[in-house]
Amino acid sequence: MMMLRQWSRRSVSSTLGRRRLQQQRSVIKHTNIGGGRAAVSTIANNSSWIHQRSLGNDADENFFRLPTTAARVFSSAAEEYHPEPRPFKKLMAANRGEIATRILRAGTELGCSTVGIYSHEDRFTQHRYKADQAFQLSSDKSPVAAYLDIPTIVELCVQNGVEAVHPGYGLLSENANFAKSLEEAGVKFVGPTVDNLNTFGDKTSAKELAIKANVPIITGSDSTFSTPSEAKEWIEDPNNPITYPVIVKAAMGGGGRGIRIVPTADDLESMF
Repeated sequence: MMMLRQWSRRSVSSTLGRRRLQQQRSVIKHTNIGGGRAAVSTIANNSSWIHQRSLGNDADENFFRLPTTAARVFSSAAEEYHPEPRPFKKLMAANRGEIATRILRAGTELGCSTVGIYSHEDRFTQHRYKADQAFQLSSDKSPVAAYLDIPTIVELCVQNGVEAVHPGYGLLSENANFAKSLEEAGVKFVGPTVDNLNTFGDKTSAKELAIKANVPIITGSDSTFSTPSEAKEWIEDPNNPITYPVIVKAAMGGGGRGIRIVPTADDLESMF
């Protein structure tokens, strides 16, 4: 099911604007602690932590945990950095790559223990090793499907005392079933409520709510279209205030396709 919008560069660029964060580079040193190798990272607020990892075969290692003897050590400066009680004792980043790394870093700065998940194909990626704990997802599923495996992720949370899950963006971040499953398991979903996800996951109902709230919207179709011919007929109807180029957007999740610009009628079918 697709929806149509009048295209303009302003409407596209406004959705892509992101504020970039700057961070100082850490100074990394290596040392030996109790026979194991550890990395001591000195950060801008003069605090440091010790991250000890087994020197076993990473390819076969599906799980690692920070040993109690190598728990994180924070200086008094770090205590001043987050003096408030930590929001959660243990936070999971239900995502991958840079997105997960940012969540894990934020959790660390708030004093939370962090948990990562990774597919078999991601076993050597950065986000796995940025977490205090990391769990491999099902290797029987495709790389993407592994991160969409709601029962497995929820079970990992329950078995390992995870109090909250941050989904990042993409993957399960807008999945109401995921948020509901976590809620039923007693785990906090860091994001919108289940009701909000249900409302705004459907672009049609989201548009209706925006109109009721007097929020300006882009000119487009009020209903969805199942076929390119339906969309073409609507666009070419002189009673509708829309002309090419138009935007084609999935009504309920586009599977990563996002927004597509359709310059002419000849391009509609391939972009639908």
